[in-house]
Amino acid sequence: MLDAVTIGPSTDSEADKVTLTFGGDGSIGWSARFVDIAFREGTDVPAPVSGKCLLQIDLSGVDTGDIWTGGSPVHLFPSGASAIVEVFSYPSDNHLAQTFIGTRTSTPVITVGAADLTDTLTVTVDAALR
Repeated sequence: MLDAVTIGPSTDSEADKVTLTFGGDGSIGWSARFVDIAFREGTDVPAPVSGKCLLQIDLSGVDTGDIWTGGSPVHLFPSGASAIVEVFSYPSDNHLAQTFIGTRTSTPVITVGAADLTDTLTVTVDAALR
């Protein structure tokens, strides 16, 4: 189960991170890719997430449980200066949960750390132009 989605600073002063935290038993699959428009799986309605670059994260084999009551998405905005404009997460549908991250720069450096013994998937967004 996907328990939480949070935004926070990374240990690098030029980077920020989105952390997805999981609980329960079982395994999950994930993929991450850049998209031009953020569409929820199976729809043609764009997600309301802004940014110069959009990263789509798909989590398969995941339920969102009670954190999205009534099927409402989670919409997060970082506090202060951040490499991330906003994060938009849909509740799971048929064991697929989707999260979209909008960044301030069109050329961010993205690092995805696979889920490990801490039951987290961390996406680090570095705003520095490369």
